[in-house]
Amino acid sequence: MSKFAQFCGIDVSKDTLDYCFLPDIGGSPNTVPVHQIKNSMCAINEGFNNPTFKDTLFVLEATGTYSSKALTALTQMGRSIFLVHPYKSKCYMAAQGVTNKNDRQAAYSLAHMGRGMDVRLYKAPSEEMQKRKQILSAITALQKQERMLGNQIHALEQYAVVSIEALEALQQALNVVQEQLIPLKKQLYQTTDDATFNRKKKFASSVIGIGDKTAEALLLATNNLETFEHSGQVSKFLGLVTWSHDSGTSVAKKGGITKFGDSYVRSLLYMCTRSAIRYNAACRDLYLRLRKNNKPHKLAAVAVMNKLIKQFFACVKQEVLFDNEHHFKNSKNKE
Repeated sequence: MSKFAQFCGIDVSKDTLDYCFLPDIGGSPNTVPVHQIKNSMCAINEGFNNPTFKDTLFVLEATGTYSSKALTALTQMGRSIFLVHPYKSKCYMAAQGVTNKNDRQAAYSLAHMGRGMDVRLYKAPSEEMQKRKQILSAITALQKQERMLGNQIHALEQYAVVSIEALEALQQALNVVQEQLIPLKKQLYQTTDDATFNRKKKFASSVIGIGDKTAEALLLATNNLETFEHSGQVSKFLGLVTWSHDSGTSVAKKGGITKFGDSYVRSLLYMCTRSAIRYNAACRDLYLRLRKNNKPHKLAAVAVMNKLIKQFFACVKQEVLFDNEHHFKNSKNKE
């Protein structure tokens, strides 16, 4: 029996929110009215700041910055929130036989999804973590510009006749980007006032192969692992699990990793494998065993990335420093 009296599905767009309330039992797309409000803090507070919504589960998609206002306002009201990955909601609607998607149908389907599934409630990150995540996003964007401008300068210099004006303009733009990166990086990697984040970062960065930069990115991407119950969920969230399709004896498709999650975090983890393979005992043994069995380097590297996630998860959740000798102790016990 659900602990919620009703379910509110919210379809988020840039300017508006379409929502409908679905009772614990009953209701259909044709009988449930769908309402629309502006996607603003004021409108959301006015629309949902009512004691009658205390036992309501609000269901909405993770649509990046567009859903930020709704998540913040509903969290401040103390509402229960189920944050759905867009791919999951798309598959759910397809399973329900929905062929023509619109805002009305999406709002109803999200409410129906919340009512019919076991949900993991959303827990909002602290304001400090939200700001640091925005800084990390800005750094990533500026670094892309830095590489692009550097490549353009290099390409321009290859011409037999070079326009000094064009070269100077690109060089000035590159200097500005590099100057903007310095204070942002300094602010991102310095100790914060968030004691919980600092403590978890210490345990995360103790894993051999995971440095401060990667530990910071992992904690920001996973919200300090607040809503994750095991390491497999983290690997799936970051898109590090493989996909497959088996059916009878005629269909046996094996693919690569799903790549659903944050590509920046995955790239950092991939770089971490170079150090982990050399100095992290468990990762080194795993990599060498897979290579000995003729597995390609990239497959073995992905396995090491998942091993690092397991170690990261264990250290942060149990609040213990990484023990590189633990792998040898377990190996001796098995013998």
